[in-house]
Amino acid sequence: MTAEEFVSEVGRGVALFLDINPPDIYSKGHPAGTYNFPYHRRNWGRDVKRALNGQTPPIGLFGNDTATVDAAAQSLEDEGLSVVFKFGHGLIAWEKEKLPVERVKDLTPDELAKSLGDYVVIDVREAYELRSGKIPGALHIPMGQLQSRINELEKDKAYAIVCASGGRSSSVAAWMSQLGYDVSNVVGGMSLWAGKRHPMERG
Repeated sequence: MTAEEFVSEVGRGVALFLDINPPDIYSKGHPAGTYNFPYHRRNWGRDVKRALNGQTPPIGLFGNDTATVDAAAQSLEDEGLSVVFKFGHGLIAWEKEKLPVERVKDLTPDELAKSLGDYVVIDVREAYELRSGKIPGALHIPMGQLQSRINELEKDKAYAIVCASGGRSSSVAAWMSQLGYDVSNVVGGMSLWAGKRHPMERG
């Protein structure tokens, strides 16, 4: 399958396209329609399968080197998932093919703390993850619920999306940007927010 054919499948909602790069690389630019699911060697395929919650779409993988992409593909196939497209040559090569690219605005925890009143913060973690605390005033909408609740959000506001470490929030920010929302990804997520000792709300 060519890149153009696979991009068409993604656009029609038939296939799932995963960018396996770290969140900071993903936010600087990624193929349009990709979700950020950074690759790690231990049980990565199992983590993806769990996130799919029983769905088995054809999957494409994007990364910066072919060896890592091949390893990620093998991890998925070991879990019975079907990888139909691989691209391991990075964003420059993708852009040279004149294929669509998206970029996400980044917001550091320090920048957000200084201008918290300028944003509606959306925490896309699962409920159990909030036990450690959340950003004061943050709206909790788990990533899996956001598509069905997107009409609750007004397009004349600025949004800051946060998760545990920046991976899920990057994907959500990219998707919301496509829909016309003014949205930024909180780099490093709640791990970095807490590490910087910014205010936390519990309960």
